Amino acid sequence: MLKCFWVALLAFVLNVLLPTPPSVAHSLGVDRAELIETRPGEYRLTAKVPRRIAPAIVTPALPEHCALTGSPNGERGGYAVVFTFQCAPALTADDTLVLPWKREGALLTVRWLGQEPVSRLAKREGNVIEVALAEWLAGSGTPLKAAKRYTILGIEHILIGIDHLLFVLALLFVVGGGWMLVKTITAFTVAHSITLGLATLGYVSLPSAPVEAAIALSIVFLASEIIGHARGRQSLTFKAPWLVAFAFGLLHGLGFAGALSEIGLPPSEIPVALLFFNVGVEIGQLLFVGVVLTLTWLLSQLALSSWWTKVVQGVVVYAIGTVAAYWLIERTLSMFA
Repeated sequence: MLKCFWVALLAFVLNVLLPTPPSVAHSLGVDRAELIETRPGEYRLTAKVPRRIAPAIVTPALPEHCALTGSPNGERGGYAVVFTFQCAPALTADDTLVLPWKREGALLTVRWLGQEPVSRLAKREGNVIEVALAEWLAGSGTPLKAAKRYTILGIEHILIGIDHLLFVLALLFVVGGGWMLVKTITAFTVAHSITLGLATLGYVSLPSAPVEAAIALSIVFLASEIIGHARGRQSLTFKAPWLVAFAFGLLHGLGFAGALSEIGLPPSEIPVALLFFNVGVEIGQLLFVGVVLTLTWLLSQLALSSWWTKVVQGVVVYAIGTVAAYWLIERTLSMFA
């Protein structure tokens, strides 16, 4: 029994003192790491690992505009491997660091100058750990790049946000075209701009789940109003559609804010991001309205009878309402899951 004890103790000591080959280190999991911007364009990347795992931490692959300023193998201490490098221009959200470290991942904390630290898990993909710096709230580099970045993000968000598009489509059934369409879309834009700004700046905060469920409810409401109007029912929705659009626009703005917060905002870019993300949303929204109006005009050239026109409109409205009802049930149930 005593002999087994000494054998186990010897094995433990050897495991601690002897370096572990990289192939073994690969199976050991996730380490803490830190990227610090020490001065504008100058950086220190630290892998916090014990000496026996240090052989698994090899030279990172930097963007083309960056160069190592210290040893390519890093400065190796008792519990860290440190790489220093500089970039001209400085690192931005467009850059990616590639870490060919033989580890499962890195819990990376990034400290940009003048910002609070951001920590995220970077997982191993294939033979490397890729760090897309946009996910760690890297800046855009210049105001022009920031404007372009958030405009594109706004366009992408609205064009893949099917629930927002269905709401706009339902509004088109209510107002048709002309001046009332301009007035209604403007009211919707102003409203969601208000809540997008308030939520992003932290003045309004609501959980995303009930907001998403309420957005689905707004679509169901509009679909039911359209069907009721076709049956002769009069309502405020058709008398003052701009007012209804404004009310629900406040709600949809909270949804836009949730999407923007998921993207992440460097503090220095919040004003630019708010402005141009909203611009992107409006561009995407207007593109969608333009496509719908064009398709409507093309259908009108087919000289369909009024009966067939009503049938087509009815099918589309019922489809909108059915999809939105499904979302409403699904999102409501998810709040209690």
